[in-house]
Amino acid sequence: MPVSYTKISLKALRHNLRLIRSTVPENVELMAILKSDGYGHGSIATLNIALEEGYSSAAVARVDEGIKLRQHGFNCPIYTLGLPLPYDMPVGVANDMIMPIDDTVDLKTMEAVAAVSNKEVKVMLTVDTGMNRLGIHLDKIPEFLKKLKRYPHLKLHGTFTHMATADEKDKTFAIAQLKEFEKALELLPKTKDFRISAANSAGILELPQSLYNLARPGIIMYGIYPSGDMKKNLDLQPVMSLISHCIHVQTLKKGETVGYGATYKAEHMMKTATIPIGYADGYPRSLSNKGYVLIGGKKRPIVGRICMDQLMVAVDDTVRTGDQVVLIGEQGNEKITIEEVAELAETIPYELMCIFKRIIRVYET
Repeated sequence: MPVSYTKISLKALRHNLRLIRSTVPENVELMAILKSDGYGHGSIATLNIALEEGYSSAAVARVDEGIKLRQHGFNCPIYTLGLPLPYDMPVGVANDMIMPIDDTVDLKTMEAVAAVSNKEVKVMLTVDTGMNRLGIHLDKIPEFLKKLKRYPHLKLHGTFTHMATADEKDKTFAIAQLKEFEKALELLPKTKDFRISAANSAGILELPQSLYNLARPGIIMYGIYPSGDMKKNLDLQPVMSLISHCIHVQTLKKGETVGYGATYKAEHMMKTATIPIGYADGYPRSLSNKGYVLIGGKKRPIVGRICMDQLMVAVDDTVRTGDQVVLIGEQGNEKITIEEVAELAETIPYELMCIFKRIIRVYET
């Protein structure tokens, strides 16, 4: 076992996937969101279980993430969520990606690539209903649809939009976005197989009118609610834990300091332990002198500045070199949630889950 690792509970992952599937009506397909290597949990392992649990497709941010899934033998529909540039198109088409389009995408190049391959390329129209990040505005849709007809190899497979405030208590703006999306749908095909997607994790939980026929669960698959404003009505189980071990324990005299900048001074004789995880692993440097870890089932405060590869904590005489350290997860009767760590670091769980890339993942069944 490596000295530091993220433990991924496949049991908890399956529990969450099954719970989401049971929450959403049967006529709504579920697209497993696997951006950033499955939010840091591993896209391959996540998709394997998602397909077993009745999820119909996968979504990634970029074409290269989708290619990785194809290389591992996945034949399910794979959607890319970021708009493609011309150099993405040949590999996207070759790997049967369902790519998003709007009025800024180079359709002429996409058509040419598809024609050379003699392939029908499925595309999703991205509609901007207020996020102002990607997508076509409502007033431009009619003319755009006329333009799209000039490209016979491009098939409009569906449409999606993204809600900016679905995870907040006040749903006014999210509801306004859905109303704008409804106006867009009036302009789009009404065929049975036309995919319509607006529901992200928050929409699935609290905006049933956003479900349509294709929903996009993301962070809830991994056991985390989108924000602290959400009602916690589902028994979601955290999938990721962050584990390490003490590599050094020492005694400090009164007045001695710890770490870069000497920002922590011992007020009395004390012990510290060094843990081989630092900001290069994605652990926030902002937790210097205010975060904590679990050792021996007790919370131990971080002392001094977090280094690139290590951090130090205050301990007692019971702690030894080699003892297990839990930075996120449970130990004994104590636990540290990723939400707690994110709040202390003044960030969001999404960011933390995606940045533990240097640390080996260990899958637990």
